[in-house]
Amino acid sequence: MHQTKGEIIIQNWYKTKNWEQFPFQQEMMEAYLSGYSGLLNAPTGSGKTFALFLPFLADYINQHPEDYQHKKNNGLMMLWITPLRALTNDIQKAMQSVVDDLQIPWKIRARTGDTSTAEKQAIKRKPPEVLLTTPESLHLLLAQKEYPKTFDNLQLIVIDEWHELLGTKRGVQVELGLSRLKCLKQKAHNEAEGRKPKAKSEKSNDFSKSPQVDEQALSLQLSAFSLKIWGISATIGNLEEAVQVLLGPQFPVEQTKMVKANFAKKLEIKSIIPENVEKYSWAGHIGLKLLPEVMQIVAESKTTLIFTNTRAQSEIWYHAILDNYPEYAGVIAMHHGSLDNELRAWVEEALHAAVLKLVVCTSSLDLGVDFRPVDTVIQIGSPKGVARFMQRAGRSGHSPGATSKAYFVPTHSLELLEGAALKYGIENEIFESRDPILLAYDVLIQYLVTLAVSDGFKAEETFKEVISTFAYADLSRKEFHELLEFITRGGKSLSAYDEFLKVEIEDGLFKVNDKRVAMRHRLSMGTITGDVNISVKFQSGGSLGSVEEGFISRLKAGDTFWFAGRSLEFIQLKEMTAYVKTSKKKKGQIASWVGSRMPLSSQLSAVFREKLDEVSMGLEEDEEIVALRPLFERQMQQSHLLNKFEFLIEKVESRDGFHYFFYPFEGRLVHEGLASLFAYRMTKLKSATFSIAMNDYGFELLTDEEMPLEQSIENGLFSDKHLIEDIQHSLNANEMARRKFRDIAHIAGLVFTGYPGKPMKNKHLQSSTSLLFDVFNEYESDNLLVRQAYNEALAFQLEEFRLRAALQRIQEQKHIIKTTDGPSTFAFPVMVDRLSREKLSTETVEDRVARMVRNLEKE
Repeated sequence: MHQTKGEIIIQNWYKTKNWEQFPFQQEMMEAYLSGYSGLLNAPTGSGKTFALFLPFLADYINQHPEDYQHKKNNGLMMLWITPLRALTNDIQKAMQSVVDDLQIPWKIRARTGDTSTAEKQAIKRKPPEVLLTTPESLHLLLAQKEYPKTFDNLQLIVIDEWHELLGTKRGVQVELGLSRLKCLKQKAHNEAEGRKPKAKSEKSNDFSKSPQVDEQALSLQLSAFSLKIWGISATIGNLEEAVQVLLGPQFPVEQTKMVKANFAKKLEIKSIIPENVEKYSWAGHIGLKLLPEVMQIVAESKTTLIFTNTRAQSEIWYHAILDNYPEYAGVIAMHHGSLDNELRAWVEEALHAAVLKLVVCTSSLDLGVDFRPVDTVIQIGSPKGVARFMQRAGRSGHSPGATSKAYFVPTHSLELLEGAALKYGIENEIFESRDPILLAYDVLIQYLVTLAVSDGFKAEETFKEVISTFAYADLSRKEFHELLEFITRGGKSLSAYDEFLKVEIEDGLFKVNDKRVAMRHRLSMGTITGDVNISVKFQSGGSLGSVEEGFISRLKAGDTFWFAGRSLEFIQLKEMTAYVKTSKKKKGQIASWVGSRMPLSSQLSAVFREKLDEVSMGLEEDEEIVALRPLFERQMQQSHLLNKFEFLIEKVESRDGFHYFFYPFEGRLVHEGLASLFAYRMTKLKSATFSIAMNDYGFELLTDEEMPLEQSIENGLFSDKHLIEDIQHSLNANEMARRKFRDIAHIAGLVFTGYPGKPMKNKHLQSSTSLLFDVFNEYESDNLLVRQAYNEALAFQLEEFRLRAALQRIQEQKHIIKTTDGPSTFAFPVMVDRLSREKLSTETVEDRVARMVRNLEKE
């Protein structure tokens, strides 16, 4: 097969580095040079950056075979979008080293939130050949005046770690950004071909009455020589859909390709099993009882990453390690998203240089950055998803052909079964899907104002672009018209308030003319929302990171707390900064952040039920299941050990009342919905007040009086009919939607979150969004943002789709109802969850749990 000059030069470069060009990299080269767009499925550390950057270089060399090493005014040719700005440093260095080796006089630059104003201005004046950026920074580029000029010579857009963006509003931002860039290239192509679009009158403000769109005109088909779009993704359950979301449903299939790395990655996974499973914690999520076993593994490894599921958990583990193993001072570090950027960068560089032996971290180290010295990964507690565990395990043995070693540390006994399920899921490639977000009106409102802030937009043209995306393919003209009314006139409810009349219409062009509106919009752009953060700084100077306003508000001057691995004394709060000094005290509060525990994924839930089915049939091949045998035998003696064709319900009477335990094994979010639903349906037969508790395995309904359970089942307790209506009656759907609306209002720009260094207080923001929610509910019940809030509450907080599927499964199962003398092995952890949330005046939770354990041991 004939090779181009570019391919030959790239092959020779690989040889000079003594590197092998892997088959997937060769396939990627062929696909790119053949004009395809698509998705590269490759794990971190496999050479995926070079797999896409080098074909782009080869193509450039082919276009300029004689003078590719000459300096030219190329403009921006490649845009590389990544979800984490921390990833840009390594990628930038890798790309720059290649062009320097090949003596191609290119500049590789990054534009993120960390980029200085001077550097941003320099990039605007003279764009580099390659720009690394984030979804938010891409939209900031689109908010600049005369932004199309920046993208005149754009040939390739790469979206790195697409699996992390898919299923998030940041992913929707990417879709919208791509739709605009594709349209710019299409316009340029049409002008080059001498074709001009038909002029259409847009003087009418009633966009909903515009003529129907010609579907063929919407295709925005990109020629092979025009603009290529490639995503890079780890393995997820819906890769084919991921391609469609990235490129848009109208992108021509014949120009689409998927390239898979197909590495036979060696992965060793081992669970750390407590000596006595019966004496180990039956509930909880910290896991410190296994600290000695964990540190033995660390001692035997070169460099270890200990992954925790929360920032607070990482602080607790770091503190415990230094307390019990002070010899690790100087070779241990911590890494999570609330630490100062400089601290995190130092940790990453120290990992590269093999200076550190141990890093306690969160998902902040899940992605991208390549740490070759790491040879061991330890996961504390279940990661609740197969793909997440696979990603973290792959951080060790981080080069092609190396073996990844990962250890699973259960934080309570039954979590060992999740360890067995994780192994099975990885071996059989049962990975979670990332379901795309549809019709996010808040993101679209922000995007429309972004376009209006720059050069303005025309309604018809923009509507065609927007519905070419996967997220808005079903957006109706009526809905788009309502959004235009909202940004220009404040909709039906806010027309009397000038602050909501952001966009003006001039000769059919929607534009922001008010400089104050434009500035506030640029400051508020993005879809990442959360509690207001307070900067933590030493009184003497130096930043440690940030904690949430809610945590700091509970501290008094002189209080000691632990953050960033240090004991700190709180001095004062001034202008959203908490000033501290180093404390010598060893005890104090550990910084905590608002956030719920992750629920079991649907895939891991299904595998967990399969493993439980193996237990019921006596198939005990997994070491985790063998270790759990005493607990399963206890469950059989006390109640029943169910198989996958059975649904278990347990009834217990105690001094607290009548307990009803249900075990769907579907994850805590689904259980929250099912618990409220069952309680509501049971009260149709007999009035009662329920206390509800749940974990990932089951849930408890506790009431003062015995309930007609069997009759409730006959009356459709498990039915999926009238589900939405019953959920809305059983839960405070209004309050759930109100909580979701806070973030939606922020993203849509209904509330201003403040200027740099002077953010609005959380209470003020909450009261503002709550007032808007009430206004819309009362005067504009069909408001699109309110509708979105209710839909998000159902889809994300209750996982309505999974809840319905669980009900359908339960209907087909055999219902086993057991009356027990006390809480069974399965029931005990659920009860502990309830106790941990109740206020007990005469007995601590720990004391009461210990007493319950003693009572169980007597049985």
